[in-house]
Amino acid sequence: MKRISVADYIVEFFIANGITDVFGYQGGMVCHIFDSLGIYKDKINYHSCGNEQGAAFAACGYAQATGKLGVVITTSGPGFTNALTGLANAWFDSVPLMLISGQVNTKDKRRDYTLRQFGFQEIQASLMVEPIVKKVYNIELDTDIISTLDEAYKIAFTGRKGPVYLDIPINVSRERVDVSDVIKPIDLQMPIPFEAATYIDQLMSAKKPIIIAGGGIKQCCLRTEFRELVELLKIPVITTMSGVDLIPSASPYYVGYMGGTARREAGIVLKNTDFVLSLGSRMCNKAIGYNHDDFIPNAKKLIRVDVDVSEFERQLKECEEDVLADIRSFIKGALEHAKKIKGLHDHTPWVNAVKNMRKLVERIDITFGNDLVKHFTELIPEKAFLTFDVGNNLIYSEQSAIIKDETRVYASNGLGAMGYAIPSALGMAVTKTLTYVIAGDGGAQMNIQELNTISKLHLPVKILILNNHVLGHIILFQDHYLDNRRIATTEIGNDYYSCNFAALGKAYGIRSYKIRTIEELDKYANELKDEDPLLIEFEFEDCSMLPNIHGGLDPLINGPELPEGVADKIKKIMKAVDWSLE
Repeated sequence: MKRISVADYIVEFFIANGITDVFGYQGGMVCHIFDSLGIYKDKINYHSCGNEQGAAFAACGYAQATGKLGVVITTSGPGFTNALTGLANAWFDSVPLMLISGQVNTKDKRRDYTLRQFGFQEIQASLMVEPIVKKVYNIELDTDIISTLDEAYKIAFTGRKGPVYLDIPINVSRERVDVSDVIKPIDLQMPIPFEAATYIDQLMSAKKPIIIAGGGIKQCCLRTEFRELVELLKIPVITTMSGVDLIPSASPYYVGYMGGTARREAGIVLKNTDFVLSLGSRMCNKAIGYNHDDFIPNAKKLIRVDVDVSEFERQLKECEEDVLADIRSFIKGALEHAKKIKGLHDHTPWVNAVKNMRKLVERIDITFGNDLVKHFTELIPEKAFLTFDVGNNLIYSEQSAIIKDETRVYASNGLGAMGYAIPSALGMAVTKTLTYVIAGDGGAQMNIQELNTISKLHLPVKILILNNHVLGHIILFQDHYLDNRRIATTEIGNDYYSCNFAALGKAYGIRSYKIRTIEELDKYANELKDEDPLLIEFEFEDCSMLPNIHGGLDPLINGPELPEGVADKIKKIMKAVDWSLE
């Protein structure tokens, strides 16, 4: 046994559990924890970000990139409140995150007083954070910090992953505790086995089966296993936005992602499928549409697999069967059975029909933004992280980014937080993996201060900022619903302001360039692959996000009019499958 401070134990706990990097911002109420991080800096890296929101997003990025616990440490009061947006992001995207914020001395806490504030920088953090974490821990002098950290860690990873919160008064962090000489890592229990055979048999007995692949598969680090399953089943895959990288663009089973910002292909397949297996997707209305009758109208069965029973409170279809299971167990069971039935079912006509349909529409609804993202992602290496911000840049990217075998994509999908991409890239890039940001001028400015952190740490982050000097995605809404009144979205009205990002990048010590044509990207092909930070500002005229068809609506008759004859050809292709499978 040894006797060390609580702050030292917290840091040793992180080290024992393989956490290599933590993020935060120094402050009086966490100075002891930061001091301990400095003492152990040969075993763990701490990164001082420019703002606590940026630190929380960076911790999200780190957790997504590594599968480990993301850790963000902030001081009390404003330090804590700044981090709340990152915590909410972790909650909605099921990211295992631990926020530790300092608090005033235990004797200075407001407790049961009704006065507004007792201690300086004190805030009722636990009440504020409770709706967006899996569990809150108010640490006191008599709290068993060892069992508390063990439990918090397990809760972050058990079932549907998510954030936990620890409120630690400054005097507690300097208390002494007796701990083992060797701190053992937490042993997370594997989920119980699941028999998936009956569901796979039903899926494969259908004529036009599909899999909807959601973010839950990624959150459980099952990309490899899922791709193996698809190669065995050999049926089309539609992803959600958060699962867009689960299957490579070159796969014969790739369709694209679904929803109101998606291209037409997924919507066409959803209108024609007769059996759907949904894995790890919450099937939100943005993805499936608000009128559930329009969603998969010809499906005889929808099987929804999810670890969170509360997701089944929304019953989507009469043909729905809900399966409460850990996605790790389900996919493992599905793989075992798929190997046994390999070759017994042939869906080649259905797969080919989807492939032929995709060829018919591959250049329809393509904008300048789509072509830009496609070419940018063609230039980057196969093994890379891509992180997208929120806005039209996200839509161009999700629609047209080339997903290679080792490409991994992340965004703020549930919360939809502008300003996510740059700091989350920071958290991903500390793994020394090339990390690429695609952001718009609106989102890029929201956490622009993290360029300083990226520069000082010399991280391999490459940033492409699409600067059209407007909030392009909001303009779509204004033009459609508000008679083209563009309030607080353009520089013309002098109530929205972009900036010179290339100049800002240089000010932070980052190689930065301003370009205006897609061809100019080729000049920086080598710089896009080296280990140094890079910023490319791409100035262009605003262009629409197409086809902009609300989820569930018929993609053949909604959105921009299809070229003459295309809709009829697609109908013929899809109908021919029924005859070929008789």
